[in-house]
Amino acid sequence: MTRQHVTFCRICEAYCGMVATVEDGRVSKLRPDEQHLLSGGHACPTGVVFNEVTHDPDRVTRPMKRNADGTFSPIGYDEAVREIGARLRGIRDAHGPHSVGVYYGNPSVFSYSHRLWAHAFREAVGTRNAFGAGTQDNSADFLASYLLYGSHFLQPIPDVERARYMSLWGVNPVVSHGTIVNIHDVRARLRELRKRGGKLVVVDPRFTETAQIADQHHFIRPDSDVFVLLAMARTMLEEELEARVFLRKHARGVDKLRRLVQPFTPERAAALSGIDAETIRQLARELSCAASGCAYGRVACGTWGTHACWALEVCNVLAGKLDQPGGAVFAESPVDVVQLARVAGLDRYARHRSRIGNYPEVLGELPSGVLADEILTPGEGQIRALVVSAGNPALSIADSASMQRALRQLECLVSIDIYFNETSTHADYFLPATTFLEREDLPLTHLGLMASPYVQWTEPVIAPVGEARQEWRIFTDLTRAMGLPPLGSRLLGFAEGALRAVGRELTPELLVDLLIRLGPQGDKLLPWRDGLNLARIKAEPHGLHARPARTGVIGERLRTEDRRVNLVPEELLVGLEQLTRIVSEGGEVSSPKTLRLIGRRDPRSHNTWMHNAPTLMRRRCHRLRINPRDAEARGLADGQRVRVVGAAGAVTCELRLTDEVMPGVVCLPHGWGHTEARNRVASAEPTPNYNELVDRSVIEPLSGMAFLNGIEVDVQPLEERRARPASEPAAQSASSP
Repeated sequence: MTRQHVTFCRICEAYCGMVATVEDGRVSKLRPDEQHLLSGGHACPTGVVFNEVTHDPDRVTRPMKRNADGTFSPIGYDEAVREIGARLRGIRDAHGPHSVGVYYGNPSVFSYSHRLWAHAFREAVGTRNAFGAGTQDNSADFLASYLLYGSHFLQPIPDVERARYMSLWGVNPVVSHGTIVNIHDVRARLRELRKRGGKLVVVDPRFTETAQIADQHHFIRPDSDVFVLLAMARTMLEEELEARVFLRKHARGVDKLRRLVQPFTPERAAALSGIDAETIRQLARELSCAASGCAYGRVACGTWGTHACWALEVCNVLAGKLDQPGGAVFAESPVDVVQLARVAGLDRYARHRSRIGNYPEVLGELPSGVLADEILTPGEGQIRALVVSAGNPALSIADSASMQRALRQLECLVSIDIYFNETSTHADYFLPATTFLEREDLPLTHLGLMASPYVQWTEPVIAPVGEARQEWRIFTDLTRAMGLPPLGSRLLGFAEGALRAVGRELTPELLVDLLIRLGPQGDKLLPWRDGLNLARIKAEPHGLHARPARTGVIGERLRTEDRRVNLVPEELLVGLEQLTRIVSEGGEVSSPKTLRLIGRRDPRSHNTWMHNAPTLMRRRCHRLRINPRDAEARGLADGQRVRVVGAAGAVTCELRLTDEVMPGVVCLPHGWGHTEARNRVASAEPTPNYNELVDRSVIEPLSGMAFLNGIEVDVQPLEERRARPASEPAAQSASSP
């Protein structure tokens, strides 16, 4: 029997509409949904082959338990949960709640239930030791919003449909599809911006796929964005380009900001960044004078992550582009995400700090950079048990060798995942989770980040394969097995009480219906009202338009005490003093002989968990890219095997010469380095692990972000130069417009 099932992808923020062909209980094909109200037949290469993941013969679909000899054997689900619960409870009783840690991977935020129930598990256990992909990804972005606007979840997003100007900083949305924003078919949206007479500018150490369709591209030295952005702010204020009426009404701290940015001249920023002073001034003028537009970026992964994210927002505020049509807007959402986070206890900062390093938590997470030390360092609060869900910290955290050593020391490691990976190979128990094709869903996490707001529901495309279960059910069962209240968070406890009053048991589907109905666009639990509820959303399988973003609402949206933008948060002052000393000293960031490493995304790859799909891996993308000038200076040739040496370790890889990276920069994708032989495609050939090069001790003190982009490395030959055979392609050449 063959049927078609309308659904949507849950690999990244785009949530492209999909249609699955199901034959005899298996998904035989995925294709873009041409009727989806926004993606309209667009999807990336990874989404359309996700059935290869769901039906991968290497996927684990039965609970597994480690044997004394290190091998694994199947175990019944109920028996596994009982044993895990008893072991976690014993460790917690003997050593306190902080002895049990949790780690959430990136896929957890693309499930409407996963992260909420994982948070409830953490709250029930009572541990401060929660970690996640955020501090390798975007915690600084969320903290900057908290400091400026009063909430982590007040994330201004580019109103690309109405923009006439955009400058993109360190972000490559043509490949990544956008970060902390939902935009469908970004390439088409950016081309439309240019067709209507707008201008697109990319600032990046690499001539990216997005730069290739831009009007201008400017190379910038890695980890120097903050200096350029502060110089732009200074230029706006010095040349009286700031939006005075807007600032007078909606911001505080303008005069203080004016004093603080004085040392950041375009000339000093030019010496540090490699962008000439007049170009910096021009970037400031274009942003200020554009009829509509904004700056949008991905600048969180340097040594000054929070300050860089703050400086980018400050430029939009000074230019009067915040809360304006075509600018940086606060999206509407059928669910009040800000209030949801507050009720869940997530929209606070530094409620607790790490035992190692005294770092503050952001969004309930401590820096992943201290996870290995929290396990390895004896003393009160030492992590002795760890539950990892949809994550692979052995590959995705800085200094992978130390992380793997820490995992081996744990008294109990539980992995909830779809594959054995470099982390779960050390686990005591493996509990199989569903893929997105086997669960119902709604794009809850990103409802407040949509450039064109909509909402969509999907039922499971197929039944769970084998004994796989949804993560929310696993966390509920583990909590019960530990003898703890299964709905330990304030949000789920409140929802459970409300539903119990009407004789219903709390499930994710009932929770999300409640959130939508009580939300700003909901029917307020009154069926005769013309508002949203889950039944109405289900009736529109290709998506249902939600209220479009309004502008001029900044006064009602901000959550600062006075409902004004806090331009100069006190938390940033110490760092600003340090930045001032750097620009006052003059000179360059590093010696011209130094190479700085940056990461990159590839359209046929995604983090660490999409590398076992045969169709995607026909062409791998893990070569080190280097500028021909740097290669020549080091006597290196295209295709040569090299050793890349960083602060924490070294990797070997093949070299690719290309002028798409600026001189002084080398580029390597993250997420590789697979050693788990059970995943036959992913481990078919040796690949370099970016995080083996990263020093885990270098942590941005405000947000806990790892220092991932701009780290110093050395590139050394492993073999003699060789002439490229005639059959090999020539090195790629790319030039800035």
